[in-house]
Amino acid sequence: MRKIMIIGAGDLGQRVCAELAHSDRQWQIRLVGRDGETLRRQVNLIRFSSLQRGFHSRLDHALTDLNDIDRTAEVIAEFAPDVVFLAASLQSWWVISTLPAERFQRLYAANFGPWLPMHLAPVHKAMQAIQAADSQAIVVNAAYPDAVHPVLAGAGLAPHIGIGNVANNVPALRYSAGAILDIAPAEVDVRMVTHHYVSHRLSRTTDISPTQLRIAILAEGRDVVPDIGLVPLLKPLTSDYRRTGGLAGQAMTAASAVSVLLPLLEQREAMVHAPGPLGLPGGYPVVVGPGPLRLALPPGLAKDEAVAINQSGQVGDGIRAIGDDGSVLFEESTMDVMRWELGYHCLKMPLSEAEDRARELAARFARYQERQSHA
Repeated sequence: MRKIMIIGAGDLGQRVCAELAHSDRQWQIRLVGRDGETLRRQVNLIRFSSLQRGFHSRLDHALTDLNDIDRTAEVIAEFAPDVVFLAASLQSWWVISTLPAERFQRLYAANFGPWLPMHLAPVHKAMQAIQAADSQAIVVNAAYPDAVHPVLAGAGLAPHIGIGNVANNVPALRYSAGAILDIAPAEVDVRMVTHHYVSHRLSRTTDISPTQLRIAILAEGRDVVPDIGLVPLLKPLTSDYRRTGGLAGQAMTAASAVSVLLPLLEQREAMVHAPGPLGLPGGYPVVVGPGPLRLALPPGLAKDEAVAINQSGQVGDGIRAIGDDGSVLFEESTMDVMRWELGYHCLKMPLSEAEDRARELAARFARYQERQSHA
């Protein structure tokens, strides 16, 4: 029986756990969190709703705090999962959207890169625990894989693959291309290479630099995007195919996670889109399954070209460069926004400082939220 451990019992972890439990497939699921009473109730809700629909899920839970690496390693070793799904972050991406609209827009201008420590610190600890447990599990991470994975790659601690980001726009692209080509969306073969910075904006604009995005739509063995035109392909994503975002939009992220997790659990080959495969920056089409992960790039696009496209988007997100040793250089313009809004400023961060930076960011943002509530 295949086993999956979900570490992180927040909104996304619960959604993915429920998706997997509402199934007649025979695998064992363990949801891991740090609040025993809350965790028990979450698991019971998923169990009971699964049974109400006629499924009998093999679901249980375990307690740990990622700050306790030894305890987390024990939890992992005891369960011996085939797949680990990391859904842990110190601050989910949608939290700043709960600010008053004007303040949200001002802070949003910094882009996502400066918030990297909030995602990097818990994933770093989880990967240390997985290593300490001598686990052979495939590790799938949800927390900003576009940047977290290349940072951890230098320490040999990168998760195998991420979820979300680049994948979240693929269904809309399949609908758009299907309408243009007069075929069913399910028949559309999309191959997209792009970073979180671009994928996050595709529902808002078609003004995307060609250095930051490559899309191929394969039909009868060739790419038809030159015939369709990139703007006609992308424009419906900003109108007819625009979807709900924010916290409610996590339903799409959960679906993208399940699209990666299912073939890994079922040990079948599938082509998916995912960020951070093999420790690379940004997002790619990837073949997952029983064998090693491998890229499935658009025709004629070499791996180094795909990496360069993602590194260009990485700069847009506020990260100038990620060193082979995991050190991160941030863009001055994005840090100017963070300094003005939060009083936070960091132009260079070695991996060893990620936890301290995360604590500082959390404290400064908490004060910022409090000021807004009294404004």
